[in-house]
Amino acid sequence: ERSNTSCSNTRSPHKLTMRSIALIAMAAFAVRESEAFATLKPPRLSPRHSRSQQPSLLFSPDLSVPEVAAAATSLPAPLLAASAAPNALASAVVAYLHYAGFLLSGVCLTAERLTLKEGMGKADDNVLSIADSLYGVAGLVIVVTGYLRATQFGKGWEFYAHEPIFWLKLTLLAVAGAASFFPTAIIIQRALRQRDAGEASIPPMSPRLVARMTSIVNAELLALASIPLTATTMSRGIGYAEWLPWQGGALPPPAA
Repeated sequence: ERSNTSCSNTRSPHKLTMRSIALIAMAAFAVRESEAFATLKPPRLSPRHSRSQQPSLLFSPDLSVPEVAAAATSLPAPLLAASAAPNALASAVVAYLHYAGFLLSGVCLTAERLTLKEGMGKADDNVLSIADSLYGVAGLVIVVTGYLRATQFGKGWEFYAHEPIFWLKLTLLAVAGAASFFPTAIIIQRALRQRDAGEASIPPMSPRLVARMTSIVNAELLALASIPLTATTMSRGIGYAEWLPWQGGALPPPAA
């Protein structure tokens, strides 16, 4: 301090004082906000919202966007991490597998659509067999992960049971699955005939059969492409009807 100039000696105490006041004010504000957050209780959620969201204040759908933004900017990082759902990792893994199943289904159907043509050979039949097998695996993944998301994660069954678009999504999925029965049966029959024929090639599909299978695959692709739209609208509560019994919404998928 003795080596400092007179000008720095006159300014240094002022700077230290202002910095100390600022640090004390910031600390007091953080303590006050933390204590206020600790005293708050999560709002009681309606059946439209997931039970997994009950312990989370920041992500509660009953809060408005400004309230969420204000809370997120004023809370320390440990409190933000603590407000996350306890099953967030499992929910993320199930959601990832669910989306991957839809992506794999689209790839398999696209491969089948591009392979189907008149005068197909042995290599084309092998491509159809592989694509159809993977399509079945993807469908199983979609069904299992979809069941887990509807009952264990997401917004919960109490929400999805009264969401008509959810049942429309299942109906489209049922259409895509049921429509694949005929192409799968034809592909299996040709694979068995090719196995019995050995190295020799079996006769190709007739033009009429190729046209029929192509139309079915096109319908499957259309149904599969419509499912993401239903998922995005459903997750936002569009069309939610508290009066709708799940028995009524569950009728179209089995019919399809």
